[in-house]
Amino acid sequence: MGRVEDFFTIDMTYSNYHLIFPKIIIGILIAIGAVLLITNLMKRWKSGTLTHFRFKFFSDNYDKVKFYGTILLLIMYAVTMTWIGFVLSSILFMILITLLYIGNIRKKSIVISITNSLATTIVIWYVFGQLFDITLP
Repeated sequence: MGRVEDFFTIDMTYSNYHLIFPKIIIGILIAIGAVLLITNLMKRWKSGTLTHFRFKFFSDNYDKVKFYGTILLLIMYAVTMTWIGFVLSSILFMILITLLYIGNIRKKSIVISITNSLATTIVIWYVFGQLFDITLP
C-alpha cells in the first residue's frame, strides 16, 4: 500500500514538466463545466422548462467593441510574442486591454494601465521564469 506522500509526488523528467500544467487546467475546466451544466439542468428541471430550449450565444446588448477588440488584441498578442518576446508583448497587450475595458483614454487611465501592466508582467516573469525556472514563450 502506498504512502500519502506518494500521492503528491510526480515522477517525470525535466523536459516533460511543461506537459502537466495544461492537463491540470483542462481537468479543472471540464469539472467546472460539468458543475455549471448540472446546476443549470437542475434549475431548468425544477422550473419545468427543461424541454424548452432556445440557444442564444450573446445577450441582446453585448458590447461589440470590447468583444471584437479583445479577440483582435489576443491575436495581435500571439503574433507579437514571436517578434518581440514575452515580456514586451505582455506589457503592450495588458496596456491595451486595460484601456479597452476602462473605456476611456485619459491620463489617469493610461497611468493605471501602464503601472498595472509593468507590475504584473514583471512579477509573473520573475516568479515563473526566474524563481521556478519555467520557460516562458
